[in-house]
Amino acid sequence: MLKTKAKEIKSKMLSSRLLKDSFWSLLGSVVGRGLALVAGIVVARFLGKDLFGEYGMIRNTILTIGIFSTFGLGYTATKYVAEYKNRQQELIPIFNRYAIRITLIFSGFMAVLLFAFADYLASGILEAAHLAMPLRILSALIIFNGLTTTQTGIIAGLGDFKELAKINAYVGGITFFFSVALTYYFSLEGALMALLLAQVINWGMNYQLVRKKTRAFNEEKVQLDKRFYKEILQFSSPIALREGIYSMSSWLISLSIISFTNYGELGLYSAATQWNAIVLFIPGILNNVVLSHLSFNSKELNKFNSIVNRIIFVNFTSTFTIIIFVLIFSRFIENTYGKSFEGLSVLISISVFCSLFISISGVLVQSFISMGKNWLMLYLSIFREFGILFLGILLIYFETFDGAKAIIVSSLMFNFLYFLTTYIIYKLLIKNKKDLHISFKKGSLSIDSQS
Repeated sequence: MLKTKAKEIKSKMLSSRLLKDSFWSLLGSVVGRGLALVAGIVVARFLGKDLFGEYGMIRNTILTIGIFSTFGLGYTATKYVAEYKNRQQELIPIFNRYAIRITLIFSGFMAVLLFAFADYLASGILEAAHLAMPLRILSALIIFNGLTTTQTGIIAGLGDFKELAKINAYVGGITFFFSVALTYYFSLEGALMALLLAQVINWGMNYQLVRKKTRAFNEEKVQLDKRFYKEILQFSSPIALREGIYSMSSWLISLSIISFTNYGELGLYSAATQWNAIVLFIPGILNNVVLSHLSFNSKELNKFNSIVNRIIFVNFTSTFTIIIFVLIFSRFIENTYGKSFEGLSVLISISVFCSLFISISGVLVQSFISMGKNWLMLYLSIFREFGILFLGILLIYFETFDGAKAIIVSSLMFNFLYFLTTYIIYKLLIKNKKDLHISFKKGSLSIDSQS
């Protein structure tokens, strides 16, 4: 009987589309990001501490600007395309065209701004005037990063995670090759050029895949007008604001630690929160998979709720396992950073425990996006991000904790409140079935009113 049960479970797992998509998404990301990580280590050895610091500053500046330039269209594309694939395939090519146009407008505008104000940014803010030219050259990266983000959202919506995994693996290998070769011969300029080349190739591969997958859809059956722009922007705006607020909050937190304490506390905070990213690796990779499946099943309550519960279990299990591992070896981890990082083990322990709430609430966030509850998520994110900042400053000001610990404790408290609030709201929405699926009532998105 046990063998029969085991076979049934195995059969269900092998036939589960959600499991297969999750597997391919994880595999592609592990290979791609793994090669990129190794490339980063090699680049650091070639450049040395100072030049690598400049490389990191330029890269982070471009990626931060890139968050605003994508305008939340990665998530928007996944939701729309997944829903249209289920019931209105004629709209997919048209949505893709409009989404790419919007991305080009926003990313192009941000790239022009960076190109025009590169001198001021380099000398006035980064205090390194010689970085102006690299910033100008890499302004093009903003455009290709934006296009790639939107394309990835489209591919995720189509559910082709196997092909996306192949692209991620190829791009990881290309990034490694160009980074090593160009950095070796051209130092900092070569390392930056490798970033641009890899992103352009990524865009090209995504473009070919999207074109191949959408060629069969007949878009001539439906005629849409410029109202489509408006509705896409209305859906994406709160997502874009939410991502922007997160970036601004992170920057303000770092600035607050420096202002009230010193760079040493910021170093401790940065080192501790690095482990959050490690703990949240699997949940982060699964975001697009979750949103794609939830949007595809947005009208089927039982399937929708089942997917949410399964991914919550996966996220909880994966994060909790890594958290236990980190807690056991926290002292060893602290020692690898050196003597100046005394007390880091305590900060790491608190920080990774916070990741447990982030991983679970992340699933609920994807469910809200698939329901169209984007403004609700924006308000909750404002409460969390500025709550962390405000309480952290108070804890530092009244000397309750040192700078790094104050922010991390504040983050733990508000992420728990954020998780609790999103969980309660989700249960209320599921209980009221009418609120689960948010349909677009303005005719431009409805095939019935335009056909």
